[in-house]
Amino acid sequence: MGTKRRRGHRGYKFTEKTHSKKGIVAVIFSLAMIAMYVAFIALAFLREGGLSTYYGSAGVMAVIISVVMIVLSAQGMREENSFRSFPRLGLLFSIISVLCWVLTYLAGASVL
Repeated sequence: MGTKRRRGHRGYKFTEKTHSKKGIVAVIFSLAMIAMYVAFIALAFLREGGLSTYYGSAGVMAVIISVVMIVLSAQGMREENSFRSFPRLGLLFSIISVLCWVLTYLAGASVL
């Protein structure tokens, strides 16, 4: 006798929710900016701090892209009928990226 099963429901949960495209884009770009940060830091150590200004301008672009990804993640969290996991991850990785880049620039400017 034990368990009663409802017709049509076999332990599956059907939903109309989708994954947020904005959240997925934010995760991908934020992880790319973090990877670029790690690569630039490693390159700076290998060259004993002797990188050209092109690397610095690329870092500024990375900060701008990371800030845009914060905005994109916030928009992804406001989407209806979508899971919030990717926008949250995108927001987390974007904030980490911005903090890494900005703190490195501040340390380089001897502010810290």
